[in-house]
Amino acid sequence: MNRVKTVIFDMDGLMFDTEKIYYKASQETADKLGMDYSFDVYSKFIGAGNDIMVNTMHEMYEDHDLLAQFLKDSEEELDDQLRNGQVDLHEGLIDLLDYLKKEEIPAVVASSTHRELVDHLLERLDVRHYFKDVVGGDEVPTAKPDPAIFNKAFTKTGIEHKEEALVLEDSKNGVLAAAGANIPVIHIPDMINLDEETAEKTEAILPDLHHVINFIEEKNK
Repeated sequence: MNRVKTVIFDMDGLMFDTEKIYYKASQETADKLGMDYSFDVYSKFIGAGNDIMVNTMHEMYEDHDLLAQFLKDSEEELDDQLRNGQVDLHEGLIDLLDYLKKEEIPAVVASSTHRELVDHLLERLDVRHYFKDVVGGDEVPTAKPDPAIFNKAFTKTGIEHKEEALVLEDSKNGVLAAAGANIPVIHIPDMINLDEETAEKTEAILPDLHHVINFIEEKNK
């Protein structure tokens, strides 16, 4: 890849420690309803859109009435936790955002979460001002691993060439989406590690957001 002139951020699990909140809400709801549910089921949907999750779960569970109740209850529990509970920033986020601002490298958010909730969390956690623009999952026709959201986010950056952009992702679906959009991507693991085939599609796998600063500095020498 070339010099890094813009950075596109995923949100859940990358910027904010929210994937654990998503999983906790869904697992507790499933337990209350007596559903056969586990992290192995949840992990299939990390980074993907809600439509993919719903369609896949309809194939997995025969009792669609129970599934409908699960989806309703878990969404209500999750919404309450995200809007009113504690949401932590991931290590290195503010340092990286400050660095990008200092270097005048524009940043854009591309999240599978609906735009209204993305905006709410960015404002609530006081980081919205760092970003040039935002794209939510409900603003594109197809969810990650389809590349649509990153293609749209790239148009918001003001940069001409995709090889001068960098996507930051924590999920397999996100890495595949970035690769499908032909935008260089770094994986920063949160709840899952990549399989070897997907890992080969990344520019690097880094332990946290602090290390992204060093990566960009090396590329931009």
